[in-house]
Amino acid sequence: MMTGLSTTLAAIAFPSCVMNASGAWSGTHQELRELAASATGAVVIKTTTTQARVEEVKGCGIENPGQPYYLAVLAELQATGKPIVGSVAGFTTAEYVGLAQAYAQAAVQLVELNLSDPMLPCNRHGACDLTAVNEVLTAVRATVRTPLAVKLPILSEGAISDAVDCLRRHRIEVLVCNTPQLSTFMPVIGAELDLIAVGGVSSGKDTREALGRGAKAVQIGSALMKEGPGVFARIEQELRTEPPTPATDA
Repeated sequence: MMTGLSTTLAAIAFPSCVMNASGAWSGTHQELRELAASATGAVVIKTTTTQARVEEVKGCGIENPGQPYYLAVLAELQATGKPIVGSVAGFTTAEYVGLAQAYAQAAVQLVELNLSDPMLPCNRHGACDLTAVNEVLTAVRATVRTPLAVKLPILSEGAISDAVDCLRRHRIEVLVCNTPQLSTFMPVIGAELDLIAVGGVSSGKDTREALGRGAKAVQIGSALMKEGPGVFARIEQELRTEPPTPATDA
């Protein structure tokens, strides 16, 4: 059983280690209000671009009404006291900079740079381009002091060390990591970056396993879309009441 469910990311206190993924239940003002009223540990706003993008990115996960739509509801969300994470995606380096600056000026706690979508230059055709990643991080870090989280796609084992070196070089505080790669990243990262696990987490057991493998928080996607914001209270109840699964000998 777990008692305390709070966590710290980039030296910022979060009331719970369980929160939504950027594309889940976070696309409209009403969904964001419902998140803020739930047991989520943060409100992660849907990944946004500068202007609305719908048809040209349909099906890829970054369909959105444009950042001004989310900035318009930000003060209301902040008034609830929940930490706010602004997730951004740019089709150019300059777009990433402008989006991150706007959220930083609006005083979100964390800016998430989504570099993982295959429509984006950093991950075009599903292959992570670390040169493009480096260019984005160089530009954003030069102008934004708000803590940064970076969301990368699944990487080959050979690319992980170079990716971590890039994150260190730009003083990135948080890595949003695909859950299956936690065990691969942890030996390379150590305690230098905080890890958020995303993908395949839908229960207290899944959350406990991710935390045991080095994550400091988890993001919920599919289960949130299926159950609604009540999923956070369910998972937290499971964490508080269900005993850990005993380890078994190999």
